[in-house]
Amino acid sequence: MLKTRLAPHIRFSYLFLVLAAFFGLLYALQLLGIGTDLIRPDLARSLHISLMLYGFIPLMMTLLPFALFDRDGVMDEKAAAYLERFLWVWYTFLVFMIFSLLSGVRRGLPFYDFPYELNFLLALAGLFYIAAIFKSIANYERKPLWVKVSLVLVVVSPFALLVLMNPKYGQVEKMLMGPHGDNTLGMSFALVAVYYLAVKLASPKRTFRTRWHILWIIPLVCYLGSVLYRSFVGSLSYDAEWFLQYLTLLYIPLLALWWKDAGLSLKKHLTLFISMAAFLFADVEGNILFIPHLRELFHRNDLVVGHAHVAVGIGLLFLALSIVEPFVRISAKRALYLTAMLLLMALVLTVSGFAQAGFLPMQIEAMWALRALFGLLFIGGLLYGPKLAFPAFIRRLRWVDGYNLAGFLSDGLGGLMLVLFGGSLYHFLGQGYAPGYQQIVFGFVMGVGLIHLLGMLMPAYAYAMAEATVMVRILTAAGFFALYKAGVLGWIALAVALVDLAFVLAYLLGVKERAKRLEAEAA
Repeated sequence: MLKTRLAPHIRFSYLFLVLAAFFGLLYALQLLGIGTDLIRPDLARSLHISLMLYGFIPLMMTLLPFALFDRDGVMDEKAAAYLERFLWVWYTFLVFMIFSLLSGVRRGLPFYDFPYELNFLLALAGLFYIAAIFKSIANYERKPLWVKVSLVLVVVSPFALLVLMNPKYGQVEKMLMGPHGDNTLGMSFALVAVYYLAVKLASPKRTFRTRWHILWIIPLVCYLGSVLYRSFVGSLSYDAEWFLQYLTLLYIPLLALWWKDAGLSLKKHLTLFISMAAFLFADVEGNILFIPHLRELFHRNDLVVGHAHVAVGIGLLFLALSIVEPFVRISAKRALYLTAMLLLMALVLTVSGFAQAGFLPMQIEAMWALRALFGLLFIGGLLYGPKLAFPAFIRRLRWVDGYNLAGFLSDGLGGLMLVLFGGSLYHFLGQGYAPGYQQIVFGFVMGVGLIHLLGMLMPAYAYAMAEATVMVRILTAAGFFALYKAGVLGWIALAVALVDLAFVLAYLLGVKERAKRLEAEAA
């Protein structure tokens, strides 16, 4: 049941991963002076980081408990319905985040660059998530320990989010000044909790039990103490930060014990192994870089790849991929290919960072060009092999599917191209371009394309989605035609009206009736 409900969401979320990689590639090209007039480089970088941290990766992580619930047979329709509401609210947050950043609205933060107010959407999504959790665990006759612990964390998370992200008294702005070992400790602990659930899901042993709980209890207690101290007393000393940072080393034996006790193997659990190896490498690297003299050496430039890059770019991405494996199989060749591309990007960025700091006599631009090349190859690896990206297309296309595909290519991809290249295209066509207003219009166009996409990803709703676009297109065509005749907009408005009207007539006068007649004959 869960696999059927979640399959469309996995495919839809995957598009945000592709989009995150695209903005990363765009930023790499901008370092070489290519495409700098499309989106400001700082905005392209911010979109890349924000979509990596808030798109596909966290969405797949949130599915972990429900995959376990489904394996235990406690998932029901009500829980699945609340889970889907959670996902839809999160998608809404992502759309708001993308357009806020495209409009230049930033907080100037490395990991939480979107407006603070959007955290209320995340908190609302969290409430639906909590409801889905409660609906599921109510079906347990006796709640396992992992369920009780996870429940506490899930209930606290939406409220902790609003506090920790608050611009005045939260932890986000405070971590920018000096070292932030406590912040690293807290983020690492959150990941360790996710790794526990991922190991439990992958384990062939239904009675997987953990040992040496003290290895996670000590970091948790110390982190909570540091948050209270920062919030209500003052800043931590460097020695205190150093102590908290080095507590993350306790996670190394903890994860090794879990892997052994769960009976996991490299051959059967490659994506999870890659993720854990990257996380542990980042753990050790982060502690080495915390040494003051090395920290100064490595942070004399902004391109040496630090522990956060490895942890997110490889560790979290492959953790997310390991989570979806019960629903969508990922080949070992593809996993190794994506890992190789990410490692090569990290390598050339590190080398260019040393060159930027003056330690290597070489042309930095050559390394930047290689980074762009490996980024392009990485995107190719994401799109190659339709089983993960677009499995819904591997079927005989119906007439309504062809209509939705044409609509997605026209409005979804066309709207994206207008967002990215609208200024250049309008200038080429000799038309006036107003960035703020036009981006809102282009976003509306992309929205229509996404409705078409949902019709393709969810075959049962193909006609409903198609008819929804028909109603939207009638209103759009009429509105743009009126604006053209009133002289408010130029000939592009007439072109938009004619394109929308053509889609409406094609569906109402041809696709709809022909498709239903053919399906009736086949039945």
